[in-house]
Amino acid sequence: MDKILLILTGGTIGSFSENGIINVNSASAYKLVSMYHERFGNDVEFETVQPVNILSENMTYDIWLRLCECIDSVDVSKYRGIIICHGSDTLSYTSAFIGLLYNKLNIPVVLIAANYELENPKSNGIINLRNAVLVVKQGMRGVFTAYSNNKGENDIYLATRIVESDPYTDQYRSFDGAPWGKISGNKLIINAKSGINMINDEFKAVINERPLSLNNKVMLIRPYPGMSYDNISLEGISAVVHYMYHSATACTAGEETSVLKFAERCAAKNIKIYGASFKNENLEEVYKSSNEMLERGIIPLFNISPEAAYAKILISENMKNADISKCWYFENV
Repeated sequence: MDKILLILTGGTIGSFSENGIINVNSASAYKLVSMYHERFGNDVEFETVQPVNILSENMTYDIWLRLCECIDSVDVSKYRGIIICHGSDTLSYTSAFIGLLYNKLNIPVVLIAANYELENPKSNGIINLRNAVLVVKQGMRGVFTAYSNNKGENDIYLATRIVESDPYTDQYRSFDGAPWGKISGNKLIINAKSGINMINDEFKAVINERPLSLNNKVMLIRPYPGMSYDNISLEGISAVVHYMYHSATACTAGEETSVLKFAERCAAKNIKIYGASFKNENLEEVYKSSNEMLERGIIPLFNISPEAAYAKILISENMKNADISKCWYFENV
């Protein structure tokens, strides 16, 4: 029988509702296993660990590191795969972080969440676990996120491509427009247009080190009309990921509102600033504002979600001798 390590971290999938208040409950987390076996039988054996028990909006660098310690302590030869139960609010961020760090594992890693607590009949928690099990049984190496949408479609995402749930519909999507695959009839069907995360040799050499701390902090900012960069403190920041408008642009006019002035502030403090997401690696036919940003030293990142860009630079800033220009090119991040 296949043996799967189930890492419980809390979230809605591990919560209980009492008097209208939803909060984590360790018993609810383990209930997931019994509910799975009741519905789908004993086709797999779960071994459970719970390194943390939080609502995912409370995710921090320290908790990410505890999750890494948990995964790093695993003897992967004992398991067919690893499933991480997570809250939905920061699922896309943890997916990107784990997706970048653990693509090298010889077994699949799948992250899941739930839209409602398990006792709620509308919850997709059990079906998400089932879909994750089916991905693990497929045996494909990589890091994925399984989440059933409101149409009953059992979507499977590359962990580095899933983006934050829509605040109105509570539905996830893939950065490149379509999930990597889906579960249909208990089978994994891969989207013919999808790729798989490709990691170059230089990156493999660096990533084996694993960051032992995340002391070098990264700021993620996004523009909006009238945003004042003067109100942004750079104290204690190692790098900035500036996610731009869809045309890879940001405001370059005015004193307080110009990203160019902000880039000068970053340069004066030796803080690297990255711009995402550029579409064309050759940087052909960019807007005037984009060109000015590049000329001012903003480092371009290509075809990457906010979550993956943030995780990518955070990891890079906490690696020894990591050269972003050589070690961090991903064909399909």
